[in-house]
Amino acid sequence: MRAALALCILAWLGYSVGFGKVLDELQHASIPMLLAATVLLALDGVAKARNWQQLLIASVDGGRSLPLLRVMRWHFAGGFVGAVVPSSASTDACRVWMAVSGLRGHAAPCAASIVTVNCLGWFSGSAIGLVGMAILLSEENLPRYLQPVALVFLFTLTVLPIAYALLAARRDWVQGWIERIGHRSERARAGLTKFLDALLVFKHAGLRFPVFLLVSAAGLLAQTGMFALTAAAVGIDVPFAVWMMLVPLTRIVALVPVSIADFGLIQAAHVTVLALFGVPPSQSFALSALFAIEGLLIHSTVGATAFLLDGRRQHSPHPLRDPASFRLDGPDSVR
Repeated sequence: MRAALALCILAWLGYSVGFGKVLDELQHASIPMLLAATVLLALDGVAKARNWQQLLIASVDGGRSLPLLRVMRWHFAGGFVGAVVPSSASTDACRVWMAVSGLRGHAAPCAASIVTVNCLGWFSGSAIGLVGMAILLSEENLPRYLQPVALVFLFTLTVLPIAYALLAARRDWVQGWIERIGHRSERARAGLTKFLDALLVFKHAGLRFPVFLLVSAAGLLAQTGMFALTAAAVGIDVPFAVWMMLVPLTRIVALVPVSIADFGLIQAAHVTVLALFGVPPSQSFALSALFAIEGLLIHSTVGATAFLLDGRRQHSPHPLRDPASFRLDGPDSVR
């Protein structure tokens, strides 16, 4: 039903805008700019993988030897698997599954670390979005219908720190609640406890929150540059601050499960928002479609390669062993 709804939205937009106009915009798009935009979109994924790696190192026993390249494989491979699921939340579930398979367990820390990465993205994205809206407002370029979006960004910037502070301050109360609801299942109680500890990793592990925030913001600014380059490729000329606002807004829209591989509700949101800045619907639809295609390009190349390599590593009949455990009379001895 979700896939059908996404296709209906695309068909309605294409019919309203005109498929011929959209195809004409796509045919005249600058290929070098689109390739550069795809690289910037991939850099956003690298930034997310870096934060995820550091959180896993702090949350998982024995995670000190977890290289960034391995976590990047899980991130992009999860994106490849999640390209056909209805929302970004489902894609994150695929990434958790990849990490759990690679680590042979640790489901609770893997899930909590993904939640933390997303919260970092929402927080830094809301800050960037507010800066973009402030720039547009100072230049008198902010449409009146978009001003309520600032309330969403302010709500995110306010609620996330308060929620984390309350969770850290009332940890004992939350742990008692976990004990009560998990009194019949030791496994469920242990999993929820590990999930709680992994959420509070900044308090327990002494990680520097500003560093994680800067990495997340750098990734989102790379995605902002991706939108700006993609827009230039199809001839859209609007202030850079518009893309600063559109990137976090796109992440919020992606949470609604009415998109497949970034096709669906996201296009409707882009066309509606950019129309307020005088962008023709054919250009905004082409921009939004190219954004989804750039994501698919990354999934079908980097993501597919990472998925295949990670699968071969996990199912190898001769997994790598610690050199210190090698013995001449052992099962792996050379004969």
